Amino acid sequence: MIYEQPLNEQVRLCLRLEYLFAQADHYLTRESIWDTHQMLRTILEILQAIDRPDIKNKFYQTLNQYLQTFSHLEKLQDVDKQKLNDALQQIDLLIDSLHANQKKIGQELRENEFLNTIQQRLYTPAGTCGFSLPAYQLWLQQKSSVNKQQLLAWFKHISLLQDIINTILKLTRESANFNTTTAHGGFYQTNLDPSLSYQMIRIRIPENENLFPEISVGRYRLAIHFFTLDITGRAAQTSDDVTFELACCRI
Repeated sequence: MIYEQPLNEQVRLCLRLEYLFAQADHYLTRESIWDTHQMLRTILEILQAIDRPDIKNKFYQTLNQYLQTFSHLEKLQDVDKQKLNDALQQIDLLIDSLHANQKKIGQELRENEFLNTIQQRLYTPAGTCGFSLPAYQLWLQQKSSVNKQQLLAWFKHISLLQDIINTILKLTRESANFNTTTAHGGFYQTNLDPSLSYQMIRIRIPENENLFPEISVGRYRLAIHFFTLDITGRAAQTSDDVTFELACCRI
């Protein structure tokens, strides 16, 4: 199992959106009324997560930073040129797509009164039940094929965002390899180079270990405590040595 700790706001947002898009992809393959409801709820949660006036500019800056960094790698001899060129072309394409879209990402969905009405009731317990939103209940009762077609049409307005976060996270994760190390008595600590810009810490632990990490990262130091899972009480740090894999990703 891999645990990831974002080290800046942009990567943090990307991980949250990746989590939501994974849910959306799951519900799109299913056909019950509850799956349709959860799919629409996920789309609206994505809209809420990106409801920031500077969101397009932030993604543009991140993509441009990655473009500049990877462009410098072309001068190195031991770089996979084909893989690098593919990455540069993908980043260029996403930047062009951001420029081509004059509106905020998902703006068409924000202007939809039907969706706005649902979103206003979404976080009230049972706020979308029949007597609260009869129009929504009628829509849910349509054929699953009709609803899926509509969901795909709505999803298309935010599909560029999914491509952007997938690219940013893929490049970030591939920027560092895993190295095997040991946390003695369930604790690991190492120094970080303050001159380097780290984006993410990744930890891989065998699933049968029944352990999870708590990660603390400062400018100069990384500390990891490993705890044993306990759903009946407070988790306790293990006293055993833990062998795990660590990757400190930076662009």
